[in-house]
Amino acid sequence: MAIALHVDTCESNGTILIRHTFFGETLKECENLRDEHSAGCKSFGPAMANDNVIEWDEEVDEIPEWEED
Repeated sequence: MAIALHVDTCESNGTILIRHTFFGETLKECENLRDEHSAGCKSFGPAMANDNVIEWDEEVDEIPEWEED
């Protein structure tokens, strides 16, 4: 089993317009990816810093593979 960590960015009016999903073999791996992305993303980083996110994790069968069209 793998883990998907979903992080929704909450707008000031309470709506959710953006969802980030981080995949890993463990929750810690997902959290590390979240933190790395947060450090470099101009919109996600401030949302994380201001606690304007909702996050939850779930078990998934496998980490998705990239399929090129």
